[in-house]
Amino acid sequence: LGNHRVKAERMTQIFQELKGEFRVTQYDVVGHSVGGKIALLAVALYDEDNLIRSVVALDPVDQSPVEFTNEVSLTKTALSSSSSSNRNGGAPPQNPSNNGGDSSTSSTSNGGRSPNKNLSLESSLADITLTFTDTGYFISKKHNAREIQKNNPSVKLVMHRNSYHMVYCDDDGLLSWKSLMGRGKSADRNQTIREETLTLIKERAMRSSSSSSSTLNVSGKKATASGKKASGMMQSTVGKARRKVSNGVKELKGMGDEAQKKGRQVAAMSRVMG
Repeated sequence: LGNHRVKAERMTQIFQELKGEFRVTQYDVVGHSVGGKIALLAVALYDEDNLIRSVVALDPVDQSPVEFTNEVSLTKTALSSSSSSNRNGGAPPQNPSNNGGDSSTSSTSNGGRSPNKNLSLESSLADITLTFTDTGYFISKKHNAREIQKNNPSVKLVMHRNSYHMVYCDDDGLLSWKSLMGRGKSADRNQTIREETLTLIKERAMRSSSSSSSTLNVSGKKATASGKKASGMMQSTVGKARRKVSNGVKELKGMGDEAQKKGRQVAAMSRVMG
């Protein structure tokens, strides 16, 4: 708890380490629950070069600490200023700590966070989609996917009602988080949501790849389709790996055949000598 920003930054650093090896320039992120929040933090704080093409945050939980769904601070500040002004005979309150500036911009000792100030996803170029279920006993209604989307209207929201928070996860048995989160309205509804979610993830990744490949360069000429190029390189790498595996299997089969042949020869010789 409380280290979500650290994990979000590490995720972007991992991609920086891997992108050269796998010859890719952008990537897509899928996260569930707190993992969905961490994916959103990566977009909001650590994606200055716009390397994240898309994010699918499955029922994200914005808690411990709250980053996107704090109570609106302007209303509280305005009310406080109004009441102070009335007590001072109409004179506006002074804030000596910042020479009369906006108190909401003052620094804090909370890891660089300002109290009641929300992070925004509105400036991100990534294709961001949130899903929302209507259960989860520890998830506050003030800090769920719907509230995140209200503060970021450009973000897409997919409703998965009549299900439950852990519907996106595999079964883990009785002694697990999933066993504590309910089972939804019906098994059929849960299965439908799982299928819809897989389709959603694939569509977002494909759409983002298609969008990035149609970008024009500064000279006005159509840029090389970076997404297709990366995909082609990846397919080439995968193809080479498959060929090596296939060749290895053939070699092992040949060695096995040769061993069987020698084994039959030894058996024949032993029968003759016996």
